[in-house]
Amino acid sequence: MSGCVEADIYVVDVCGTLVRDDTTLGLLDYHFCKDGSRFLRGRIFKSVCMRRSLFWFMFAVAEKVTGRHLLKHFAVRLLAGERLEALERSAREYSELLMAKRRVPTVRLLLEQPFSHGRVVLASASLEPIVAALAAAAGARYVASTLEHHEGVLTGHYETDLTGGKRQALLKKFGDDILTGRVFVITDNLTDRSLMDNAARAYVVLHDPAHRERWRGVNAIFIGVDE
Repeated sequence: MSGCVEADIYVVDVCGTLVRDDTTLGLLDYHFCKDGSRFLRGRIFKSVCMRRSLFWFMFAVAEKVTGRHLLKHFAVRLLAGERLEALERSAREYSELLMAKRRVPTVRLLLEQPFSHGRVVLASASLEPIVAALAAAAGARYVASTLEHHEGVLTGHYETDLTGGKRQALLKKFGDDILTGRVFVITDNLTDRSLMDNAARAYVVLHDPAHRERWRGVNAIFIGVDE
């Protein structure tokens, strides 16, 4: 697969696309566990958010019924009273680990030249501190979900949740011109359909060949994680 594809801009998802991890849950796990003063919050986080736990299963069922990311909103509630500055510091540390060890190789190859030429925008519903840190490390622009805070103290609520709303966020932040040229979209996220439908080219990252069925009817180039 060649990385020498030309586009005016590359709009790139983060979780499962740029890096393998769910970066919202990954950041919170890193933040709560790195400091003994957050021991109780860390224990609550792990008991609820650990995959295949009873609570995780209950949230998964509820999310299918409601169509909302309830687990992430619950996890963000655990940030209430934390200082935004401390979370941003954790995000910078966590982003170094992600960039060093958790990049998706096929996407890394595809974006090598676009990153070097400043033609990448990270578009993620993950939390702004981690997306901003990854964007800074890669030399990219970004849009991301934001956290509500008062005078630098987090309330435990989202200010904006970009799930399903990345297109609108891109236009609001960068203006209409951001999506009027030759746009390539790279994602593993079904909620990015509105971006993909209007892209000059779309790439879908498949973590399992069986996932191709989910994308029936989508005009995209399918790439594996480790090809």
